[in-house]
Amino acid sequence: MTRIDPSPTVVSSDVSLGGRVMVSSDLLASLVVNAVAANVALPDVVVPASLIPTGTAIQRVICAMSWRKSVDSSSLANAVNVAQAVQVRDDSPSAFVDAINLPDNSLAHAADGIEGGFMLVGDNDVKATVDGADTYNFQWTLADVDGASLTFYDVQTHIIIDYA
Repeated sequence: MTRIDPSPTVVSSDVSLGGRVMVSSDLLASLVVNAVAANVALPDVVVPASLIPTGTAIQRVICAMSWRKSVDSSSLANAVNVAQAVQVRDDSPSAFVDAINLPDNSLAHAADGIEGGFMLVGDNDVKATVDGADTYNFQWTLADVDGASLTFYDVQTHIIIDYA
């Protein structure tokens, strides 16, 4: 996982050089993760047909998830319980694939703590799944935390496409 500035980025608009674009979902007001493993739907991302310049090819695709703040209300120290993943799929529907790996004990919070939000950027190349203009579904697979409730506010998912 890497933390980056969540601002939309276009590295280059010169098609001969290639470039990078980031497409973001609408905001999800809140997302609660409990101490019982369950798949949790995350906001969809729509990649418009006009995004990738004609005559270029997708080289690499990674995904990200961001939130404004997170709040623990379990009265316990809280963190991700066992390794998990944020996954993406084409809305056909097709099979979900791992986009962002969440290691055990990541996203740690003190009991009843409030943390500032940030962006998790995956390093799994998902270009076989995210292959052009379409709607892409996201889920946090078997989301589970050590304490009872960890709430994320103003959640977004993102697709970052490198093209040349």
